[in-house]
Amino acid sequence: MSDLDRLHEMIDLLPPQQVHALLTLLASPKPIGDEEFARRLAEAPEEEVDEKTIARILAAEAEQGESISHGELKQRLGL
Repeated sequence: MSDLDRLHEMIDLLPPQQVHALLTLLASPKPIGDEEFARRLAEAPEEEVDEKTIARILAAEAEQGESISHGELKQRLGL
């Protein structure tokens, strides 16, 4: 599965408010560079992640063959 396919799959699983937040983060009248994207991502407000969302993330990563511990997932999600 390509990165683009994986991204589509993950976006399809997002609740509407998270899709809106992602669109707000990515929306730009012109293309942005990596540094600007990183800045926007760092400035984005943190969101609560429920158990169902965590399970979906783990399932998507498991399809890729990547296995991470619950602690690592929490660290990656900033929880």
